[in-house]
Formats: sequence, structure tokens, C-alpha cells
Amino acid sequence: MFDMGFQEIVLIGIIALVVIGPERLPAVARNIGRWVGKMQRFVAGVKSDIASELQTDELRSMLTSQEDQIRELKDMVKETQTDLERTARQAQQSVSEGMDSAVGQVKDAAETARENSAKMAEIARSAGYNTYDDEDQSTADKDSKDQDSNQSV
Repeated sequence: MFDMGFQEIVLIGIIALVVIGPERLPAVARNIGRWVGKMQRFVAGVKSDIASELQTDELRSMLTSQEDQIRELKDMVKETQTDLERTARQAQQSVSEGMDSAVGQVKDAAETARENSAKMAEIARSAGYNTYDDEDQSTADKDSKDQDSNQSV
């Protein structure tokens, strides 16, 4: 503790024996021993308090850094969720537009087919061929109208 060697301790003991005397020297040595023990315990307590404070500060800094990391992760998850929702809305809108376009193309194709069929029937009649009876033609028109109404739904 004070970095004293054996020779210094012997010198202090001899001086104490001369100054204090042989009768009171054991009692004084006991008191000095008690005080030195108390001082050592006090110093050990202070050291342990300082060590625990340092450890507490380290734990606080670790806790703070982990809280920051958790906050960053939450932000990343929230951002990813927002991106996924936006992508899902865009995909849904794209599919809806594609379906609308496909339905329109099918309607146009059906209309063109009807017009072409009517033209072919007219050409066939003018050439003297009777390809459709009046009943068959009205049934075909009715079937195509039913198909159009089913596709609209």
C-alpha cells in the first residue's frame, strides 16, 4: 500500500518501542492494526463502488445503443411495410387496368365478329346462298348478347 520494505518496518518498530515503551506497544500495535484494517476495507469499498459505477455506465451506454438500434429497425420495418403496401396498390391498379383493357378488347372483337358475320351473311344472300335461317340468326344474336352481359358482370 505505502510501498514499504522490511527494513523500513523494522526501523519504525524500533522507534515506536523507544518512544512508546514496551508496556504500551502491544495495545498501540493492536489499535494501529485495527485502523489499518478499517482503512483497507474503506479503500476496498470505494474501489468496488467505483467499479460498479463504471459498469453501470457501460451498461447504460450499451442499453442506449441497443435502443437506438431497435428504433432504426422499427423505422426500417415501417418503411418496408409502406413500400410493400404501395407496390400492392400499384399491382392491383395495374391488374384492374389490364382487365378493363382485356374486356374492352374482347367486346371490340365480338362486335367486329358480329359485323363481319352480318356482312358475310349479306354477301352470301346476295350471291344466292342461304346460310342462316331467320330463327338461327335470331338465336345467334341472342346468344352473343347473353355472353356480353355475362362478361360485363
